[in-house]
Amino acid sequence: MQPPKLNNIPIMNLRREFLLVQQLLTSGEFNNQMGRHGEPIETPLLTWNGFPNQLLTLLLQRTISGLESYVVGATWIEMNMRGKLTGELNTQIRNPFIIPGERGAVAKYYHLLPALLESAFSLKSCELVLYEETGEFYKQVRNPLFHGQELETNDPSEILPYFTLIQKIYDWIAQWHEPEVTDLKPIYFIFQVGNSGAADQQ
Repeated sequence: MQPPKLNNIPIMNLRREFLLVQQLLTSGEFNNQMGRHGEPIETPLLTWNGFPNQLLTLLLQRTISGLESYVVGATWIEMNMRGKLTGELNTQIRNPFIIPGERGAVAKYYHLLPALLESAFSLKSCELVLYEETGEFYKQVRNPLFHGQELETNDPSEILPYFTLIQKIYDWIAQWHEPEVTDLKPIYFIFQVGNSGAADQQ
């Protein structure tokens, strides 16, 4: 079987989706929809025709996988910008599970991966309490959701604490990689007609 053609997701899109879902979970209209059984649930991302708890499961799964992709992308960008990217490091960054050292997703993504850039950037080194909280989150929430389990709740407020934790992890990444997106303002372009024919991005 021929594998599909794949491409990297722009990490700006990952960050925007997190902000969008975070905002969605606190929306009164969204919360009202979650209580109307049997009716489609409209979101900016999709129209959902399944059970509300399964939608919350999907949103949380995508948010977690988006975070993991984001920390990989941020590390790769910073390594490249600093002229430190070698062939071996490129391979390790793109697959953190082959980085030598401690085992487990939390250690690979939030300790060993950023430490390839600078040891001080490791979440374990600079924010041990948050690192340990992330470990518990992976053990109790992330790993079960990625291995055949789903949320039982239909109440978005019950998963908001997980988004608060993920926001803290994004804030940690922002200490060593400037975020491309910090809010949900529209992105647009102004095209100026002139000799250069250049376009300015706002």
